[in-house]
Amino acid sequence: MHYQHRFHAGNFADVFKHVLVLALLRALSAKDKPWCYADTHAGAGEYDLGDAGARRTAEFADGIGRIWDSTDAPFAVADYLAQVRHLNPDGVLRRYPGSPRLAEQVARAQDRLLLCERVPAVAEQLRGALGGDPRVHLHRRDGYELAALLPPAEKRGLVLVDPPFERADEFDVLADFLAQGLRRFGGGVFALWYPDKQRHATERWRRRVRRECPREVLDLQLAVSHPADGEMRACGLLVVNPPYAAQAPIAEALAWLSPRLAQGDGAGHAAQRWPAGTS
Repeated sequence: MHYQHRFHAGNFADVFKHVLVLALLRALSAKDKPWCYADTHAGAGEYDLGDAGARRTAEFADGIGRIWDSTDAPFAVADYLAQVRHLNPDGVLRRYPGSPRLAEQVARAQDRLLLCERVPAVAEQLRGALGGDPRVHLHRRDGYELAALLPPAEKRGLVLVDPPFERADEFDVLADFLAQGLRRFGGGVFALWYPDKQRHATERWRRRVRRECPREVLDLQLAVSHPADGEMRACGLLVVNPPYAAQAPIAEALAWLSPRLAQGDGAGHAAQRWPAGTS
């Protein structure tokens, strides 16, 4: 069976990822020039939190559920909450947007979305959610093939790489994709989400990217408790070519989110900058 995000929508990893993705897109929007948002593993676009699978795991309760009613959130988190509330106008949390939906909601008239989804049923859900928007271009293909579509016509934008980590060699394929993507779109912003479930594999991959990536990297991490092999307690986002305008809002957001999403000892957040060409 393929990975089904409906079981995990709105969990702490989604909150972390989506706050940061929106901050990156807002930074790109600081200039009038159009941007392209490219998503390698787009998913269904939006998720029903009343779905039997979502209710069974109830992971959203320790994610978006913890901050849904917050009124003191910093700008980047408040922006994220406003986008989620757009799908829940009566104030009751029932639906959760995936990354493509969030990108569509903040995209301007001149911006464009390029979305890949391999699984036919999920691709149809995505088409139903976003297919009516002329700014959105959907491709039913393996997400790693998106590198062949780079660079976008806009020559600026964000490439989100958020794989399901179903395959044993996912980290290696992810690193290969980044290298290929940067050869074609060297000035693009690449955001690579990763789970921290197997410490050895995660650290091996991070060392490889640090050794091979010719661009500046911002490594952002969030842990809700002490990391444990095989358990989803921490995750990260590697941002290649991080926009300067996003960095202060991201730092403020992580500092605010970290204690609110904590589930035990060892919770915390980190941000490490790797200069271009670090070995």
